[in-house]
Amino acid sequence: MPDERQRQARQARPGNQEGRRKALPHLRSPALEALARGDGSGQGQSERGKKGKPAGRSPRKPVSSQAYLAAEEQLKVPSLARKRLPARAVRLLDGVLDRVEQAAPAPAPARPQRSGLTAGWRRRLLAEEESATATATPPELSEEEQRRLEELEMRLPRVAGKIDHWLLIVVLALLCFGLVMVYSASSFISASLYGDASYIFQRELLWAVLGVIAMLVTMHIDYRLWRRFSLIGMLLALALLVLVLKFGTSAYGATRWLTFGSFISFQPSELVKLVLALYIADWLARKGKQVRTFLYGLAPFVILVGVVLGLVLLEKDMGTAVIIAVAATAMFFSAGANIAQLLLALACGGLVFLTQAFRGYRYFRLLGFLNPFRDVTGINLQLYQSLLALGSGGWFGLGLGASRQKTGYLPLPYIDSIFAIIGEELGFIGCVTVMLLFLWLAFRGFRLARRTPDLYGSLLATGITTWLVVQAMINIGSSTASIPYTGVPLPFISFGGSSLVVSMAAVGVLLNISRYVQEPDDPLFSRRTLELRLKRSRQRAS
Repeated sequence: MPDERQRQARQARPGNQEGRRKALPHLRSPALEALARGDGSGQGQSERGKKGKPAGRSPRKPVSSQAYLAAEEQLKVPSLARKRLPARAVRLLDGVLDRVEQAAPAPAPARPQRSGLTAGWRRRLLAEEESATATATPPELSEEEQRRLEELEMRLPRVAGKIDHWLLIVVLALLCFGLVMVYSASSFISASLYGDASYIFQRELLWAVLGVIAMLVTMHIDYRLWRRFSLIGMLLALALLVLVLKFGTSAYGATRWLTFGSFISFQPSELVKLVLALYIADWLARKGKQVRTFLYGLAPFVILVGVVLGLVLLEKDMGTAVIIAVAATAMFFSAGANIAQLLLALACGGLVFLTQAFRGYRYFRLLGFLNPFRDVTGINLQLYQSLLALGSGGWFGLGLGASRQKTGYLPLPYIDSIFAIIGEELGFIGCVTVMLLFLWLAFRGFRLARRTPDLYGSLLATGITTWLVVQAMINIGSSTASIPYTGVPLPFISFGGSSLVVSMAAVGVLLNISRYVQEPDDPLFSRRTLELRLKRSRQRAS
């Protein structure tokens, strides 16, 4: 018997194939066994013989390997069809993988097994060496390959998520609030000039509907698509700025509008804000690290923005020029500009703005800012009446529609001076509510810029948010004598078709960016993050 057992063990060794087939059981699934037997069941059935003893399993029929392969094919679950990558993407990825394989070290030859006292120590060292080789950093890609990969990433389809509902809510709240205040602030002038107290409100309502449509359209267009048309849009915007100087309509001391008929007027400088943000975001994203250089970064940026600002200043629109300059500078800073070069450019730009500020009517507005209660019937008329409206409102205001300054005392109560009417009718509480809404808009916009996965989307969100927030700050600061008076509309609230439609389209771009943000594991104001911070502060205190 021992000799028989030794013979079976020798036959079961790995080198003896015949012995392995005899010693090892048949490890097949019940389904394959059923297909081999042809009875459709996965288990053998036991029978009893004539003598009442259980009979053994029925003998298996010899089945070839091809039959088992055919059975395996029948049991396979069909895989789902996957979307193929473009041929250009496949070629690019194959080239990168070839470079990684060429740079990877060749597999080490098999080492003989050692025995003795140091065998365990040697095996541990070899395992650590193999793991370090496996986790080695792959070779870095060249700049050309990185650029091609970025372009490929911008073209590949991706799944969109949910929009930022808080951003949508705050914008719609500002829009509805603005419609109410435009009707209240313009009712007296509409009744006096047009015989209908709701005439100006009806026009604003029409522009609001067009603005919502523009927002819905841009919200459903992938923001990466605008990179293809940013250069064309920039050229068209510059052409419009030149046309408005030649064929534009002058009003309130500035030439800003292109008029088509008696009902439609368009302000090209409002469109330039959005188009410039789209183009600068694309230009800075393509530059990469060259943004920090003077020749390829700062100099082209200053020339581009300087041309746009020069055309806007020729229209005598100082407020819009300041908004464009601040938004472009914020984008340039976010792209990683050299701080020393940026400060030098800001100093030079500030000197240029100061030379323009002391010319013409701007010089008298600066004098009026230094003393708001001087010449209250001349250059300081609008500022003085705005301060009277804000002061008479108190904490809770005179009531919606009860403003006295809108009855001919305050110029443009439904455009540039609408914030003063808000303060008069709704008081300090109404003004604070408007400012909190814009602060919430700034928080959601810059939050999107921080969480956007690609540089282009981050720069675009930064530019649009800065533009809207800075414009609101200038309008509120002018009405409260915090800065020298300049006429810019309050976003989403003041009357104005060009400003409202373009601003709503820009918000649609922001909402589309919010569909592709990367949510962090622990948000800044989440409960988990606050608990961890509180725990760490207690540990430091103890």
